[in-house]
Amino acid sequence: MAKRVCIVRQNYFPEEDHVRKNVDALTDAGFHVDVICLRAPGEAAREEYRGGTVTRLPIEHKRTSQYRYMFEYGAFILMAFSLLAVRSIRHRYDIVELYNVPDLIVFAALPAKLLGSKIIFFMFEMTPEQTGNNYGIGDDRTLIRLLRWAEGISVRFAHRVITVSPYQRDQVVERSRPRSEPTVVMNVPQESVFRLGTNACEPDSVFRVITHGSILKRYGIQTLIRAVPHLTDRIPELEVTILGDGEYRDELEQIAAKLGVTDHVRFLDSIPHKLVPEMIARADIGVTPMLIMSILPNKLFEYIAMKCPVVSSLSPSLTPLFDDNAIAYFTPDDEVDLARRILELYDDPARGKRMAQTAHEVYDRFRWENARRKYIGVHEELVGIHTAAAEPKGDLA
Repeated sequence: MAKRVCIVRQNYFPEEDHVRKNVDALTDAGFHVDVICLRAPGEAAREEYRGGTVTRLPIEHKRTSQYRYMFEYGAFILMAFSLLAVRSIRHRYDIVELYNVPDLIVFAALPAKLLGSKIIFFMFEMTPEQTGNNYGIGDDRTLIRLLRWAEGISVRFAHRVITVSPYQRDQVVERSRPRSEPTVVMNVPQESVFRLGTNACEPDSVFRVITHGSILKRYGIQTLIRAVPHLTDRIPELEVTILGDGEYRDELEQIAAKLGVTDHVRFLDSIPHKLVPEMIARADIGVTPMLIMSILPNKLFEYIAMKCPVVSSLSPSLTPLFDDNAIAYFTPDDEVDLARRILELYDDPARGKRMAQTAHEVYDRFRWENARRKYIGVHEELVGIHTAAAEPKGDLA
């Protein structure tokens, strides 16, 4: 009989590529996978997905205020706790895998753990850093100390912890003392979707810069917009594409209007994930201007997978993986330095191509096939399945 896994994520499924990719990997490896998630307007409360069941709790994600976040977190945890308790009594899960934020979501699996389920805590974000950046709160504030305490007890509650970067893993080990060293499973794209040879438009005179994904303050897109006035004299044909949706979009549009760069900056709504590669194929540069150092953005790997030159914030989550021969780094939140790096690649496109090739060669170690084996290996080890996939070796992660 197939081993049973329940994945709990306070987001939408199967819309979120990261979780869908993981569910597909486990299903292909022979696991039976159920999902508990949010319910968007018009979605079914319950439906089948690849042999498992997707249960959508009656909560919609609204990025408005911290009080709304607290309500969503609390309500989702309580409902997931109740649902897992009932299911664990009827038919125990072998593994319950829970994704932050919030970190305390792992305790929704308390009934399952008491009844014998193994718990995996997938740390997609570093909650204290994210909260501090969102609300301008320093490390010495009571809330941040409480969040680090919550991170610690959540990490130690789980049997295994997964992080998305070596930097994040090291931070978790240093301050939260997990039972064992976390496994790094990078959030890299599927090569079947983000592949070289994706159709692009015919060459033209437009110089395209792209950034895509959720539009949140911590992703630093405001730095890119502020860089545009420093670029247009040298690059009159500049077009900056910001693809995605999020709570910070209105403010970004106001920044663009105030700076008078709306002719050079265009905002596009989110599109199906399978269409994103075509947008990247049209771009001359991909930018990842994040403000939080623990972030290792999926979009960076998507640019690299398609050999699009990358300009990125200098970050300790990136520099151990890619040196400055692979990525053009700039000082975080410094629009002048960002503009300087974009101009360097504009003036020397051959250099950009060399950097993209170098990054792609390094990325070969981290591609999804390797990450998938490590991810499946964590689950197989917990349930006593011993295969080659359970012992990934030999890279920086």
